[in-house]
Amino acid sequence: MEANTTAEKRKFKLTDDELSQWNDNGYFVRHNVFTKEENAEIAQIADDIVDGKRVFPEYHIFKNALVIDGKVEAEGIHAMHNIQYVSCNCKEFLDRTRDPRLTDPVVDILGPDLLGLNNLYIWKPPKLGLGFPWHQDKWYFNHQYKTGMTVATWTAIDDADIENGCLYVVPGSHKGGVRDHEKLEGYQQGEFRQAQGVRDEDGVPVEIPAGSVIWFNSQVLHKSTDNQSERFRRCNVAHYIKATTEWTRPEAVNIKRPPMYIRGKTYPGMANEVQHDVIPIIEDD
Repeated sequence: MEANTTAEKRKFKLTDDELSQWNDNGYFVRHNVFTKEENAEIAQIADDIVDGKRVFPEYHIFKNALVIDGKVEAEGIHAMHNIQYVSCNCKEFLDRTRDPRLTDPVVDILGPDLLGLNNLYIWKPPKLGLGFPWHQDKWYFNHQYKTGMTVATWTAIDDADIENGCLYVVPGSHKGGVRDHEKLEGYQQGEFRQAQGVRDEDGVPVEIPAGSVIWFNSQVLHKSTDNQSERFRRCNVAHYIKATTEWTRPEAVNIKRPPMYIRGKTYPGMANEVQHDVIPIIEDD
């Protein structure tokens, strides 16, 4: 991995049009970023975890609420969190998070020194996959980090469209600050919070083919809907912050999850807490 590169050397840097979209709308899209074969490799690793062929800690796995509540009988994986952190068997996810096709544009937004936050792999099975309510990622990250912005990358493993529950965004909502988020009564995936004062009619669907990537500002309001189709809608999500970011609660160091080194330099105050490689999981005898 080439960590320190000039703009001239960065093959996948932002275009002027993408920068304009980023500033105006808070997001932009690129197609054909990853090949069918590259997506298939990531998808197979995730499926192997579900099938027990790769070791992965249960507390990083979130179950589908319909299955938990006994409303349907199915394999109920909803999402896996922090895949790149936890197992020597999942190094491919860390490599994907550090891929310059994802990080080169982020350098143009956040600077050359990057750390990674939560990396999620999300399943939306046919007729079973549930959506997320309107939210801003920064509302969640504010509980951990003092940062002006994080950047998310959302990679489509399958074609994502309205029928199978694609991402929706409110263009320009990154300019309005972070809204209050409250628990949404009766919402099936109860661990999520609803951003207040959002109108559905302001949202636009971002329909993209497999292999495409959405880059979006952590303050952009976004959601997804339930999968009403007979197809999967899977995605791989990675979040990035500046390496100079500070903890919101420095005194709570023992309960914090260390950010992952992505590229560039680390800095005092965070350097001793940055994780540089995956952590092996030791299986019980």
